[in-house]
Amino acid sequence: MRLQTENLTKSFGEKRVLKGVSFSVESGRALGLLGRNGAGAAGFTQLVLLLGSAFVFYGVNKSYWAGNTVVESIFAMPLSMLLYTVLFFVLGYLLYSFLYGALASLASRLEDINTLVMPVTFLMIASFMITVFSMMNNVDNGVMKAASFIPFTSPMAMFTRIALGHVEPYEIVISVVILLVSTVLTGYLAAAIYKIGVLMYGKPPKPQELVRALRGNRAK
Repeated sequence: MRLQTENLTKSFGEKRVLKGVSFSVESGRALGLLGRNGAGAAGFTQLVLLLGSAFVFYGVNKSYWAGNTVVESIFAMPLSMLLYTVLFFVLGYLLYSFLYGALASLASRLEDINTLVMPVTFLMIASFMITVFSMMNNVDNGVMKAASFIPFTSPMAMFTRIALGHVEPYEIVISVVILLVSTVLTGYLAAAIYKIGVLMYGKPPKPQELVRALRGNRAK
């Protein structure tokens, strides 16, 4: 089974964003993350450029920063910490990208997008605030420990605890597994919602209508 569209047109009010688009996607394939015009490519490029340029310029000016314990400790971080950075960034980026894409596809007007994605934005803000306030006191407090195993907050919370607190290896494994499974499941759900939402016109579907459409799509 595959998804195929021909001469697809999509408009937000009077603004046309797609015209005459034709493509086909085989079952099980995911496109757009790292494609030639993939939105995810920008995020990964920024991460590589940020970390890469930081290490390059630190190496060039290493003598200038000699004696600065804060800067030296940042660039003396072990390889495992860099791997955790990439791991939690990738999984967190994918999770939120899937959510944003699924909800935004339900918008029939450009003005509706901000309203639809607002719950996801609040999740990100809550995760950030929990992490930042915990860094001021104790990163191993009860709230941070709980947030470390919730997929929407674990990319920030667990990584912060690994870097600044004390985390048992089994806790890291559990957190990563939960985050990975949640990301995969969210991806499948987001793909189904996107397939339904991007072809809908008029008013955004109500939750009951969306559930019925998803059930009908699953039964096919």
